[in-house]
Order: sequence, then structure tokens, then C-alpha cells
Amino acid sequence: MTVKTFPFTISTLGTKMKICVFLVDNVLIDTGPSRIQKKVVPIIKDLSFEKVVLTHHHEDHSGNASWIQNHLNKPIYVHSIGMELCEQKSSLPPYRALFWGNRPGFSVRELPRVVKTKHHELQVVHTPGHAEDHVCLVDEDNQLCFTGDLYLHHTPLSMFRFESIPEIMSSLKRILQYSFKDIYCSHKGIIPNGRQVLIRKLTYLEEISDEIETQYNEGNSLTEIRNNLFPRNTLFQYISLFENSPNHIVQSVLSEYIKQEK
Repeated sequence: MTVKTFPFTISTLGTKMKICVFLVDNVLIDTGPSRIQKKVVPIIKDLSFEKVVLTHHHEDHSGNASWIQNHLNKPIYVHSIGMELCEQKSSLPPYRALFWGNRPGFSVRELPRVVKTKHHELQVVHTPGHAEDHVCLVDEDNQLCFTGDLYLHHTPLSMFRFESIPEIMSSLKRILQYSFKDIYCSHKGIIPNGRQVLIRKLTYLEEISDEIETQYNEGNSLTEIRNNLFPRNTLFQYISLFENSPNHIVQSVLSEYIKQEK
């Protein structure tokens, strides 16, 4: 088993975020954001790898893909849903552009169902919810899983407008059908026995979804449910102009629930 982890930290407006790039034998998983290209490039240009696999198209994962393509001439793979998005120059909301940086477009190839390296056979599992093209990479023989942004935290109190709690729960159930123990999270690094934190997150999301549906059936409005369950705002929610907000957790759950009730 040959996996190397390269962690980086970004600090903006009083908020810190860790982001990791992984090397699995000759495959680079994700590329980090363009804003820290001066930190990433000296490391990756000295690595021996043949291809890049992106867990999804978001700028903190694909930000240096264009540099790799232009300077190292390595092929880059992403789920088919994300191909067009990668080929376009990103146009981010101001806070995301400030935090991660916009990135140029780049050419991509469609990710196969299995990515093979010398010591690993990584099964590609489509796990949307955070992004429509999001994938996890599972090596059952070595009992590990690269989870991209599927985990992040086991008890999220807020989410982005573009995310879907029902889809994230479905993706967690899907990935947990595979056999693995440790996870490699793009923002936490390696988590020994990380399977348990994925189970914990799924349990939490199921419980919070049930509570949202119960309060809705009792006649509470979206705002009332949000205030009952998530009474506090964080600094990041203000910075994002509430593109990241507990409101989106409630709205996401209720949208799917109301749809199923019709």
C-alpha cells in the first residue's frame, strides 16, 4: 500500500481551512486550489505520477489541474457529469474566489469505473449531494476509501445552497455498502477507522431529517424550524452572504419530503 498525503492550510478573513492532495502510487488525487499554487507546485512537480483523478470539479480540488496539464502534460480524469464544468473557467461568488481562487478551464477525460495502480484497485463510486459529479474511490483489498468532500464533519450545522441532504444520505448509504476501514478526507486527511464517522454522519442526518419533517407536520414554518434546530449563525455564513446556511439544510430536507408526499 503506497499512499502519501500532502496537507495545506488556507487562512482568510479569520477562517482556516485544510485541504489535502493525495498520491496513490502513480495517481494524484485532486490538485488543491489555485490560490496556493505557489505552495502546491513545488511539491507536485517533483512527484512521480502518470495521471490525475478529481473527486469533483470544485475549485479547491481542481484549482491546479490547468497548471499540471500545461506544464507536466498529465491526463486529468473526472466523472462525466463534471467534464463540461472543468473545461470552463470558473466564475465564483466573491467569497469563494477570495478563499480558494478562480481557476482556468482544462481538458478532461471521463473517469473509468476502476482506477488501477501498482498496489491498489480503486473502485469509482458516484456519490452526489455535495456536487453532482462527486465520487469516492474505494480499495476494498487495502480497506481504505478516498471520500473527497462526502464526510467533512459528522454533525454539520450548515450547508451550501447547492447541496442536498437527501442525496448526501443516499451517497453515504451507497459507499457504506463497500468494505473499508480508514478514510482519506480531502479536508481532514487520513481518519483511522473513518468508516465509523461516516456512519455517525448518516445517523445524524437521518435524525435531523426526521426532526425537520416532524416539526413541519406540526405546523412550523421553515424559519421556525431553522431557529428551533440551528439558532446560531457562524462567521462563515455571514462571509458567504448565507450561500452557506442552516436554512439550506431545512429547505433541502423539506423539498424532498414534500415531493414524496404529493
